[in-house]
Amino acid sequence: PEGGHDIYSFVVTASGGGSNTGKGRMLLTSGVHSREMAPPELLGRFIEKLVYGYDEDADVTWILEHNEIHVILYVNPDGRFVAERYPKLLWRKNLNPNGGCRSDDSYGTDLNRNFDFMWSHADGSSSDPCDSDYHGRGPESEPESQALADYARRLFPSSQRKSDPEGMRNRPFGEGNTGMYVDVHASGGYVYYPWGHVDSTSPDDEALQALGRKTAYFNDYRLWAGGQKDFQYAASGDISDWMYGAMGVASMGFEIGEEWNPGCDDFEKRDVPMNLAALMYAAKIARRPFRDVKGPDVLDLLARTGGGQIKVTATASDGEMVNQIRGFPDFVTGDQAIDSVKVYLDVHPDDYKPGDTVWTMKPRVFSRGLELEDSSSGQDRAVVCSAHNTKKKCKRRGGDACEWLAGANKRCVLASEGSETVGATQAQAFLGAESCDLFSTKNKCKKAFGGEVCFWNRDDKLCSSADKTNVAPIDPIDSSQFDSGEEDVELSIDASFLEAGRHQLFIQATDSAGYKGPVSSVFVEVSRRRLRGHAD
Repeated sequence: PEGGHDIYSFVVTASGGGSNTGKGRMLLTSGVHSREMAPPELLGRFIEKLVYGYDEDADVTWILEHNEIHVILYVNPDGRFVAERYPKLLWRKNLNPNGGCRSDDSYGTDLNRNFDFMWSHADGSSSDPCDSDYHGRGPESEPESQALADYARRLFPSSQRKSDPEGMRNRPFGEGNTGMYVDVHASGGYVYYPWGHVDSTSPDDEALQALGRKTAYFNDYRLWAGGQKDFQYAASGDISDWMYGAMGVASMGFEIGEEWNPGCDDFEKRDVPMNLAALMYAAKIARRPFRDVKGPDVLDLLARTGGGQIKVTATASDGEMVNQIRGFPDFVTGDQAIDSVKVYLDVHPDDYKPGDTVWTMKPRVFSRGLELEDSSSGQDRAVVCSAHNTKKKCKRRGGDACEWLAGANKRCVLASEGSETVGATQAQAFLGAESCDLFSTKNKCKKAFGGEVCFWNRDDKLCSSADKTNVAPIDPIDSSQFDSGEEDVELSIDASFLEAGRHQLFIQATDSAGYKGPVSSVFVEVSRRRLRGHAD
């Protein structure tokens, strides 16, 4: 159309929630580079997940009641028009012909080099109008850049911005800022976050690196950021740096897939599920990203009803998500012990007030460990790695005893011999007593080989093999206090005290440094008669 295509945004939110602190705001963009076809489709699927998941999925429900999710599928709609109709051109930039390039297939401005933060800095963009990373005639010289920048300025509070973003770029924003930004591109399999214009860390790297590491937990991407070994090249004037440096929001981006236009099978089975999970995590912390990302995560949440009880189990971990990248040292935000895990009844923790019902979860007697099968004798308990049918479950639940086989025959197998099943007593005999020394933390030690094979010495802080008959039984009273960065927790709720119908449980963990992590939630159905509620 004359004057170019309009740019549209979708806003997904819901009433309710009764938040005491106002709604968080998350902005997602795609289609900045028009030849990258997959990113807008991914964000379209995210919109669908939110819309159709409301009132069906407990996490989606509370996210929408406590946040506004803003999505711009096509930041560069004119470029997309050309990319779709003339795919052989591999069109990347916008369609502005006034930059000075005389080539009919190379003109335009790279919108991801056109923003007013470190614009045209060093080697992060090109001044040649025919180059693919041409930064434009000036910062925000393009109508698309202006539209997105103005949208962000209206969306995120001006009170959290710096008066001189470039001159004050080495000063941290701190933990009080709000807002989340995610820009989705293709391809390569990267999570990127500031800084992008230079190979050095930002002043808020503790939070931003934790964000990058935790989203990589879901999509298994490499970290492309200043100070990381997979930093690819500088990009000055890019949107992600501007959103953080100028707007003061937590900012990151994904380079999804292995090509700009992946096959449908790869996109549906690989790119969509793992990146939707990563986006859900980002949405959970949109209100307080710089703080909540440092808190412990609630994993493997499950609520079962039966026998007049609601049994809630979960694992609270300060380090599992942030420390899961192989070859990377453990990160400072994942080094705290779990202090408490709370369950809130029908009220989000942010909305809690005196008189609302809340319980404290207790340590579980048995660790979550590996999946176990009891033989008829009750003694030959087997480690079954094959029960874990995804790479993440294999790595997370299998611990050091299982490994994921890639290739055509993807599966989880026992790390020792490639054998899928081995009895715990046989594993101990085969590997030898000294093999327990390979487990360097209490939680890995107690879960090794399915549990009850290795034992943790609190005084020496060493993992060793021991005969069960020579080890004092665990006293449940002594297990009432958390003493590590990962704890298996449980809670039994007397359902007769609850009104019949559907209830929503909100679970949040706090670590010893006082950081509260993201909330996880689950719906439960109760068919008991109503009695008075209570709290511990």
